[in-house]
Amino acid sequence: MINLYRYLIKIICGISIVLSFSAYSQNKNEKIIFSSFGTIPNTVNSKLYLELKKSTNILTRLNLIEKIGKIHLLAGNTDSIIYYGNLLKATTLKEKISDKQTYISKANYIIGSGKLKNGLYDEAMKYFIEGISNSPISEMRTMHYKHQLGLGIVYLKQKQYDLVFPILKSCVKESKDEETIILAKKTLGDTCFEQKNDSEAKFYYLDALKSIPGNAFNKTRIEIQLNLGRIEAFNNRNIEAIEYLAPILEEAKDNQFYDLYIEIVYHIGMAYHVLGRYESAEMILNTAYINAVQWNRLELQQRAIHILKDLYIDRKNYKNAYNLMTQYINISNQIITKQNQKTAKELEVKYQTLQKEKQILSLKEEQLLKESEIKKEQTIKKAFLIGFLIILIPVIGLLFVYFQKLKTQIALNKSQEEVNTQKVYGLMKDQELNLIKATMEGQDNERQRLAQELHDSVGGNLASIKLQLSNTEKISEQQINIIKQIDETYNQVRDFSHNLIPKKFQKNSISTLVKEYVHNVKNGSDQNISFHPYPEDLIDQISPTLTEELFKIIQELLTNCLKHAKAKNIDIYLNHHKDSIQLLFEDDGVGFEIHKTVEGIGFKNIKNRLNQLSGDIHIDSAIGRGTVISIEIPLE
Repeated sequence: MINLYRYLIKIICGISIVLSFSAYSQNKNEKIIFSSFGTIPNTVNSKLYLELKKSTNILTRLNLIEKIGKIHLLAGNTDSIIYYGNLLKATTLKEKISDKQTYISKANYIIGSGKLKNGLYDEAMKYFIEGISNSPISEMRTMHYKHQLGLGIVYLKQKQYDLVFPILKSCVKESKDEETIILAKKTLGDTCFEQKNDSEAKFYYLDALKSIPGNAFNKTRIEIQLNLGRIEAFNNRNIEAIEYLAPILEEAKDNQFYDLYIEIVYHIGMAYHVLGRYESAEMILNTAYINAVQWNRLELQQRAIHILKDLYIDRKNYKNAYNLMTQYINISNQIITKQNQKTAKELEVKYQTLQKEKQILSLKEEQLLKESEIKKEQTIKKAFLIGFLIILIPVIGLLFVYFQKLKTQIALNKSQEEVNTQKVYGLMKDQELNLIKATMEGQDNERQRLAQELHDSVGGNLASIKLQLSNTEKISEQQINIIKQIDETYNQVRDFSHNLIPKKFQKNSISTLVKEYVHNVKNGSDQNISFHPYPEDLIDQISPTLTEELFKIIQELLTNCLKHAKAKNIDIYLNHHKDSIQLLFEDDGVGFEIHKTVEGIGFKNIKNRLNQLSGDIHIDSAIGRGTVISIEIPLE
């Protein structure tokens, strides 16, 4: 029987043979066709390898390595998956690229998937956990949940079912990646199937199938249909199982999903075996075995032979069963030899690497000895040079220090002169301002006193005389004339008292006066001063008396700021709000500590004026933060 297989293989290598056979279900007249063997796998397009070899751009190389790794991942070529995953990681770590963490995350996913397919679950877990930690959700959401999905599959393989469900349900709920969500649903179905919960498994499988758009995610769809077929076979519904499995057999081979192809063949063969269709079972299993030989997949050959052996034993064909068992042992030995060769090769590479490292260390030691001799000679030369410099440098240093001191003294004298000049100028300016201010205040106070005396005293007496004359029962014509003269005199006194208020406050509005004053101050200083009345038309309607008081308060605040604040920017806001006038004075100067600063005459004058106007003042200041002064005066 073995010789027959070998003979068939030689024929297939020369010509592709299409072999079909039909199997009919017991209850339906549907034909299930299985195409033959003879396809030599060509997983990756050779153009991709050529592009990778010629490419000099690092990002292009990384993308090509990732693409080839993913193709092998779909095909189930475990050694190639791990190789290209490691190549992607090593290339990324070696180069300086902006998106390094993303490529490392992708490499960890490919390596972890390869280790998972090889059954190395602990190693796979290590790469998936590393991928999760290196892929924060905020930056790499898709990769984060891909790694979580891989970790969930590892727990499934280790039969840690209590850990599987929360991880996979999190992937379904939180991931935005369609492929990850579908694979998570499919793996939830696998978990339920492992726990023999067929109804829940079928629910998750069908839900995943509904989520697959068109012909996308072919491998996942094939895996789901395979497992649905397994559920039917497990429940002894073998015809239904074949109906699930037969349509996806050729699709798996055409898409080069060789691991799935053998799995499907196995379950179809088992279904025919249980149904007693031994010839159909034998035919399809022989097809799978020959394809596995063509693909040089020893583990697939081993599995196909094992199934055929059991088939021949059931049919009591012990001769062929014995021959297959011999072939099975031979293939097992080849697998062990291959694994041993791989291990030996890895050890050889490690040994050669160690030898090269020893040679490098030896060369480094020789280089260090030569460098030490050169350094010794250089040290002697340096010693002579340093001795000479030790004598020369102090002399140069002393000369340099002397000239620096001389230069500093000259600069200090100049700066002192400038400071003294500025102090004198400042004192003169302050004295001049104080003198002008005192003069103006004296004049204003005297005018106010006279106006108040005239209004309150003389005006009051005239009003009293008029009242007494008016209250007599019989008023003569002469009395009427006297009352008229008293009215005229009273009006003259009142007008005279009002005229004592400076004319500029009677004729000009508050906004005009403040703007003119700010303009004059700006011309004589470096500060940026701005005045903002709002609404200006209402502000300008306030009484001359309030205009005068507000102007003097603003004048006092600005004078204090110029003298003490060292501000660059000063903002004055005057607002008419409801039944009050609000003044906001703000600067970006040095500020002061409110509770530790003694009030000067200026602030006391401001507060006295505000008391007469029933106004309030609030000061907010801190060292280095400037000053904000808020004043509110009621209009009534």
